[in-house]
Amino acid sequence: MTYAATTDPAFLQTLETWLQEQPEILVLFRYSYAAGSRDYEFFTSFQALAERLRQLAPRTSVIAFRKPQLPLRGIVDDEFISNCLTSIPEATEYLVVETIRRTYGQASWFHHDSGLTYKELQADLEESRGFPVAAGLHPPWLEDNDESFRPSCQRRTDA
Repeated sequence: MTYAATTDPAFLQTLETWLQEQPEILVLFRYSYAAGSRDYEFFTSFQALAERLRQLAPRTSVIAFRKPQLPLRGIVDDEFISNCLTSIPEATEYLVVETIRRTYGQASWFHHDSGLTYKELQADLEESRGFPVAAGLHPPWLEDNDESFRPSCQRRTDA
């Protein structure tokens, strides 16, 4: 299957429209030839998202989620952990994304974890203790679903 480039005007217009309709969107970046490496990032402005897209390596898979994702928000503490354990069902894939970049030298990233069990969720949240996070059910990134993302515009194919 051939996907549109991230520079495709229709793809960019879709993202801009989504950001006009709601305060933020979640974007999943899956890096080609990088052993499954991926990033999850929230965007509140089209300008910031467009700049991020320009920085991507060729063949990076881009999946933008139209509907709001990861509704549990806050600084990780005992109360937040308890709220997550109450709100996210056991044996359901979850995602936790820190909303402030971590840095190490010149590298920076948004730390994220996912899993299926309460034990994993609690351990992942403990790793982010004191940091602001967004958490919830893992978005349906493997499914072709127009309500969640634009499957015809996922992958950057320009070199």
